Amino acid sequence: MRIWPLLLILSFLVALSGCERGAPAPKAGEHDHSKHHHDHAAVDPPPAKKSDEPAGPSIETGSFLLAVAPAQPSYAVGKAGEVEIALEGRGEWHVNQEYPIRIDLKAAPGVALKKNELVKDDAKEFGEDKVRFVATLEPSAAGEHEVTCDVSFAMCTEENCILERRTVATQLKVE
Repeated sequence: MRIWPLLLILSFLVALSGCERGAPAPKAGEHDHSKHHHDHAAVDPPPAKKSDEPAGPSIETGSFLLAVAPAQPSYAVGKAGEVEIALEGRGEWHVNQEYPIRIDLKAAPGVALKKNELVKDDAKEFGEDKVRFVATLEPSAAGEHEVTCDVSFAMCTEENCILERRTVATQLKVE
């Protein structure tokens, strides 16, 4: 006779008997932040949902608005143009000024980017409430072309910081 399957079932039943359905969860004690320092920038961000498709030209949550938009209504082949990337805090949330914000840019064939990466020093506006970047590009072919921005940043309140990595994209009309 095999006793291992019976022992496994018995241990499972014993474990279940200790659980009370509907019992309240134990309460955690108050956390005293004054006893230590939180270094939020050193913590890896939680894994983001991966998708091959960008979320669109903007993402808005309870803590931020991230948007990318053409800086002009249309673009011409051979003429430099710009795309604007903006991040704004919502409610009590603000942009963490110490976290190394970074934007990795990708453009479809037919569009050359002046820079493939933008960092804090490239920002046209950099404050706790709003951060704004302008990416320079030059189209070499007519049609619609996509520019994708992978943005790494941190949003904070007085009590908490959340590291984010989000992707937004916009379409450029090139004549």
